[in-house]
Amino acid sequence: MNNEIDHIFIMSDVGAPEADKLVDAGITEGASRSHPGQGTTNRRFFFANVMLEFLWVHDATETGGDIIRPTHLLERWQQRKTQSPYGICFRPVADAPDTSPIFNVWDYKPPYLLDDMAIQVAHNAGVLHEPFLFFLPWAHAPENPPQHPGGFHTLTSVKLNRPVTDDTSPAMEAVIPHLQIVTSDAHHMTLTFDNGSQGEALDLRPSLSLLIVY
Repeated sequence: MNNEIDHIFIMSDVGAPEADKLVDAGITEGASRSHPGQGTTNRRFFFANVMLEFLWVHDATETGGDIIRPTHLLERWQQRKTQSPYGICFRPVADAPDTSPIFNVWDYKPPYLLDDMAIQVAHNAGVLHEPFLFFLPWAHAPENPPQHPGGFHTLTSVKLNRPVTDDTSPAMEAVIPHLQIVTSDAHHMTLTFDNGSQGEALDLRPSLSLLIVY
């Protein structure tokens, strides 16, 4: 495969209070970041091969503006309890002969990026029952991730539960090899670290549809 998962976001309440459970479980929190002009802010956690991001809208006027509107991030945040609250970012596999994304994309240039940079967004951005898929051609695995007291190290699998739908976009079809997809009555994601070697789980439901197995 020429792509791999770079990071995963989940739309959260303002301030992402649910992320406190990760801190309590011994996961060291990274620096938070706001996205000027996009109207979003995050809390971030870095691991050996991925970053986990809790994302919320702090300025709906910015997120609903002309440049940002085609991403449908505002609607996804507003409808996070009923639609897919997830985003999955891919990056090129190091030293892969082909470093292009595995789905068709369009260039998204939010104000906080340098002029010569663009986030490559899949064409399913407006399909709110699917995760928001995108690609960062410059991305790489986190450098010097923290040694988490809770023992978390490497993301080893992603399981996505989603309701039955009449259609699956070509972009979603393209990423199926990277995910385990299960038909369910609600949106839910399970992230497994280190193949679940500790036999523990961190359940963020009902506030967030996220289960972390480690």
